[in-house]
Amino acid sequence: MFAQLKRGYQVARDAAGWRPSNLRLLTYPYVDRERNRRSGLIDQDHLLAAAEWIERAQDATGDGGVSGRYSLRRGWTSSYPETTGYLVPTLIHLSDTLREPRYRERARRAIDFLLSVQLPSGAFPGMEIAANRTEPSIFNSAQIVCGLRAWHSDSKDPRALDAMRRACDWLVAQQDPDGAWRRFIYGNVAYTYMAHAACWIAEAGAYLDRTDYLDAARRHLEWVLKHQDRETGWFDLCGFSEEEHRLRRGPTHTIAYTIWGVLMTSCILRHEAGIQAARSAALGVARRLELSRWLPGVLDHRWRGCAPHACLTGNAQMALIWLELHRLFGDPMLVSAACKAIDLVKRAQPMSAGDPGILGGIPGSDPVWGDYLYMRIPNWAAKFFVDALIEKKSALERLAVPPMAAPVLPEGLPAAIPARPAAQATPGPRAVLYASPSTHKIAEMLGAWSKWGFRPAAVVVSRDPPRSTLRHLLDKLRDEGLGTVARRLFGRRNRSAPTASAPSGHAPMLPPVEYCRAMNIDVIETGPLDSEDAIRAVRALEPDVAIHAGAGILRSEILAVPRLGTLNAHMGILPRQRGMNVSEWARLLGEPVGCSVHLIDPGIDTGEIVCCRAVPIAGARSIAELRALVNEAQIALLGEVVRYVCETGKLPPRRAQRAEEGRQYFVMHPELRAVLEGALRV
Repeated sequence: MFAQLKRGYQVARDAAGWRPSNLRLLTYPYVDRERNRRSGLIDQDHLLAAAEWIERAQDATGDGGVSGRYSLRRGWTSSYPETTGYLVPTLIHLSDTLREPRYRERARRAIDFLLSVQLPSGAFPGMEIAANRTEPSIFNSAQIVCGLRAWHSDSKDPRALDAMRRACDWLVAQQDPDGAWRRFIYGNVAYTYMAHAACWIAEAGAYLDRTDYLDAARRHLEWVLKHQDRETGWFDLCGFSEEEHRLRRGPTHTIAYTIWGVLMTSCILRHEAGIQAARSAALGVARRLELSRWLPGVLDHRWRGCAPHACLTGNAQMALIWLELHRLFGDPMLVSAACKAIDLVKRAQPMSAGDPGILGGIPGSDPVWGDYLYMRIPNWAAKFFVDALIEKKSALERLAVPPMAAPVLPEGLPAAIPARPAAQATPGPRAVLYASPSTHKIAEMLGAWSKWGFRPAAVVVSRDPPRSTLRHLLDKLRDEGLGTVARRLFGRRNRSAPTASAPSGHAPMLPPVEYCRAMNIDVIETGPLDSEDAIRAVRALEPDVAIHAGAGILRSEILAVPRLGTLNAHMGILPRQRGMNVSEWARLLGEPVGCSVHLIDPGIDTGEIVCCRAVPIAGARSIAELRALVNEAQIALLGEVVRYVCETGKLPPRRAQRAEEGRQYFVMHPELRAVLEGALRV
């Protein structure tokens, strides 16, 4: 307790927590994390707030450069040449997007500042201008090349063209024969995130038709690709320090630098292996975001989170990468991931603050006392956030739902259950259903299958262990904040206990325990299905086959109990469509919509396929209607499989899956759901 109080005091002191705006920024994670969403703010509001923060950051310096960061304790810092450089294209995009000429004027002022600090060698200094005006930097110079090229392309200013050539000549001259840079960089250690320097040299080479620049970028790309883990897609040496290199981890900021650099350079050079390498790494980060429902600020070589904070710059950068990959490959699941990453940044953006250094800025970390840019608001976070919002808008405008696919199964999938022999007089196999306390699947399944006489040996209803009231409250406070929790608590007053939901257009269904008792079906209530008491209870039932009826994820211990295995109905056509919301994803992608019955194994929808069925959805005018059609079909198909098992004592023939045949889908972001809803209504 004393250590926590001491830490709280240090945080408040370092943040100058006695200032009202600072205190509000410190406490928002505990008070109201959803305040921006609840206030009805839209992307345009967040874009304008970040753009205006960038303007204030430039005005704070007085020299045309952009302040590197705002410190909660010390205020604005001096101009940062590196990030002023790559803010130039952002300012040009803002001028076009918002139709505001003043942002182009700001870009010109930034260029004037950069030209004033270029060294005689052609290089640009590292660090902020107050700390260094003479020592050159490879990385910083390359980021400024990005801005010089963008400004020359937009304005044809000959000064920018000359400065770009001089900087690129210096950069190429410093490169080692193997393609890496080891001089004039932090620590004089080779980093793969220098790909984010090579990509701007490649861009300049393509712009100026300079093969020497393109060759330098190619050499660096090939050096970086030698450091990729082919199993996971991770790039070694992508962190800030030798310690991070040793641990094979890095902040999402430099991970994104590496991936973007590899992707952009590969696209310019038409290097297919490089494009696929960047795509592999980007998919690894996207999977971590989807599984964790946020993006840890530090990841390791297996894409596992290694930090309790988020790096908001990394979120915005990864969103840009996923949106670019969508443009290249047409994968809307990456648009969904990008929207989720952007939402996390929007949630942390202070949209109401009396301090102009805080208002609209993007903190380095979420919470602001995280290790990345501790208690600071960096200009590059706002830059990448603005870029991501602009690209997100374009991606959603381009996102088109293809024509509806014919309800036909792909070749090679089991499409029918074998004919059943004459019913036998001997007792059939013992079937057990697994359910959660609130699912309506028990009532749906047993109501449909009772028409051919099905009765299970028992229904097992598993309940999660109760969390202490204090633990539950603390978790809610962490995820949502005090304000949201309070509104939910007060909003529940005088409400009756909820009943189990039902498919659209149907009367409410009884929860499984009440339904089974009403139908005189044995029901057993246990703890989680991977607990010892649940496994013991199921073993005592001696089931031949188990049926998953909305009981959550099953572990290997419970899967090993039934003699024939555990059957599941899935609202997608396996093996291609695994995971969540697959009916929606199939329609959004223009693929056949359908359902499958499969055996459950320890993977996600990867067990042996028993049967698949395409579902006609021409009559669906909403996602709810689409899901209702597929749900009805999956229950009917599962019933056919269960009937075959009950009447033959064995499973139908099965078809094994290979991992590479499909992908795991995750929950579709609401903005993509809105696109699909609009297409269904037509």
